[in-house]
Amino acid sequence: MSVLLAVLLLVTAHNPPRRRAELTNRPQVILAGGALTLAVLVILGGAGDSILDALDISAPTLRVAVGLVLAARGLLDLARRLPVPGDGLDGMKGAIVPVFFPVLLRPELALAAVSVAVDGGLGAMTFGAAVALGLVPAVPRRYCRVLSVVASTLLVALAVDRIIDGVFAL
Repeated sequence: MSVLLAVLLLVTAHNPPRRRAELTNRPQVILAGGALTLAVLVILGGAGDSILDALDISAPTLRVAVGLVLAARGLLDLARRLPVPGDGLDGMKGAIVPVFFPVLLRPELALAAVSVAVDGGLGAMTFGAAVALGLVPAVPRRYCRVLSVVASTLLVALAVDRIIDGVFAL
């Protein structure tokens, strides 16, 4: 897996415009929650091979599974309206709730991160996840809907690529 594909996969799996629509926190709080999320993703990515061994699955099987999950998430995001911002803790405590969890640390992002780390290496996964998480506070609110549709559409295409790649590698 190339670094460019890793970045595209993680950015579209994360869908920064959609995540931005969920948050009203200051950019500093979002970046702090993003740093915490990145730390968790690096730990998961570093343990990727051990996770595969513990689950007794191969990397191609993981690709197919991740592709199915990402395709479902992309189609669901295309069909649903943008989420409304929820309540969270004030100040820097907001970096944990709602920024870190439940908005930034999501199952589809964690699965994609493990898959990218297994296929492309921990460096590519870390770079891609940092780009994905760093884009959240940079998205202008007025463009969240249109950029979310673009990201979701690209996610479906990349998910199909992951499924095909996994099937041919079996």
